[in-house]
Amino acid sequence: MDGPSATEALLAALTAVPAYEDPLTPLYQALGQQRPLTLRAVRQQSQLLQERAAQAHDQTFAVNQVIASCQHIPPTPLPALPLGF
Repeated sequence: MDGPSATEALLAALTAVPAYEDPLTPLYQALGQQRPLTLRAVRQQSQLLQERAAQAHDQTFAVNQVIASCQHIPPTPLPALPLGF
């Protein structure tokens, strides 16, 4: 065998996607009490902002890996759907 099939590659990519956690939830919790929201409050949470930005980046990367894997799967017509659907 020359390597994993496109379906196996997709399965591997899907398995690598972590469970979704909204990266903004901790920010809302930390900054939600601040009214009006000030630059000082945002600066005080800069570490949390950086961590959540990295988490969002990782999630985006994993989703893009799935998309790239899907592009390698050859189209297969299904009997219940018209061609080109």
